[in-house]
Amino acid sequence: MKVILSKLNWILDRVNRQKIVLFIGSLVLILSARSSWYKLPPDTLEVFQISITLANIYRFLPILFAGLGIFFSICQGSKQALRLLFWGGLFVVLLFPYFQSTWTPSVAFVAKSYYSQGAKADRHVERNFSEIQAQWKQNIELDKPDLPESTVNFLIENSSLFQASSLERFFTDILAYNPSFFGFINPNWAIAILGFFISLFGLYLEQTDRAVQSLVRDMRKLLPYLATGLFLLGLSVLVPNIIHYQLNIAYARGEYQFVQNVSKTLSTLYPPFLGDEYFLERLAKSGYYNDQPEPYLIEFGKGLESYRQSDLLNAETHFQNSLTLQPKSFLVRGYLATVILARGVNNFNAPKRQNAETSTDFFERTLQIFPNHTEALYDLMLARAINGEFDKSANKALKIIQSQKIAQRPRSALIGQAYLHLSWKDFKDNNFEKAWKRYRQSVDDGAWKDVIEAES
Repeated sequence: MKVILSKLNWILDRVNRQKIVLFIGSLVLILSARSSWYKLPPDTLEVFQISITLANIYRFLPILFAGLGIFFSICQGSKQALRLLFWGGLFVVLLFPYFQSTWTPSVAFVAKSYYSQGAKADRHVERNFSEIQAQWKQNIELDKPDLPESTVNFLIENSSLFQASSLERFFTDILAYNPSFFGFINPNWAIAILGFFISLFGLYLEQTDRAVQSLVRDMRKLLPYLATGLFLLGLSVLVPNIIHYQLNIAYARGEYQFVQNVSKTLSTLYPPFLGDEYFLERLAKSGYYNDQPEPYLIEFGKGLESYRQSDLLNAETHFQNSLTLQPKSFLVRGYLATVILARGVNNFNAPKRQNAETSTDFFERTLQIFPNHTEALYDLMLARAINGEFDKSANKALKIIQSQKIAQRPRSALIGQAYLHLSWKDFKDNNFEKAWKRYRQSVDDGAWKDVIEAES
């Protein structure tokens, strides 16, 4: 009995609130590593030949710090060194959006595309509500798709960059703290941040009266490293911009070989340029004038010229040739999907409504090039309903609902319209009870949680 009591006293002597909080923080960090920190549809990742490896690698960081937290919640060690380590880990986790957007621009491109597509489809529903609610939709017109946005978020155009008002751009453009990125981030990232804060709170609980003093000392030690990190972060954006500007000058002077060589190096050191239309077009023209053409870039350049002249058929041909030559070019794939969708929209909006039937072919092809393309799904859902193909329209409606589950902020108007198409299908099948339930879901987002067999 004495031995047991002595052991119990030994444990109680070593367990205090600091170690309990540190242990809880470690458990939260482990919880944040349950799954990848970024979510995109798997079939889209497969078609684009991209991966979210970086997001998966990041998951090992909280596991590492959780191990440190658990170890030091049991054993003794240098308190300040441990606090500085956790501060460093927190800063690295906070930079996850920057690293994800900069070093995997293809992922950022897809996220941007989905975000803008969803917003545009949502606006179309809201602007055309009276027509959208009509079962036959004979007078409705579809919106023309916009060209994909560049993955180069931060181009320096003038000296306003160095003004205080540009601080917001630092967070939204450089650090990628913007709606399109956060639209598909996994909550585990926020849980990891919470875990680091809990752990740091526990580390500063050693002595309550000295906590503020310890924090001030730590900040003094961290400040030089933090300043250096911000300086390097600024250089990582400033230097590519300077080189980009010099390439424009060299191109104007006819120094095409220089432009080619430096552009290829720059796109390797700063990958977002691989998703910039102007950058690739300049590289294509430099190769052409220097008699060293890059075939896929030449086709891409021809496609751009055709698109600007509203020759969508030739633009599609050239973009398709470019994608065949370089299947991993996410920008070319995005442009090809946009052109095919634009052809379908033009066909749909033609005076003769029977064109809605042939438009579905364009919309289906768009989805083959760019899976889960929100505008293509929405347009196809409408076209199928106009053609009286309510079963096929309902299938696309279900696809829209499923794809919106990946987003952090589902588009309410778009999902409501999808449920309405499901309601029409059930009504045509004489399943009036289910049709009424679907209709309620189309006007009341509180009914979305209702479990319906067809969605399972």
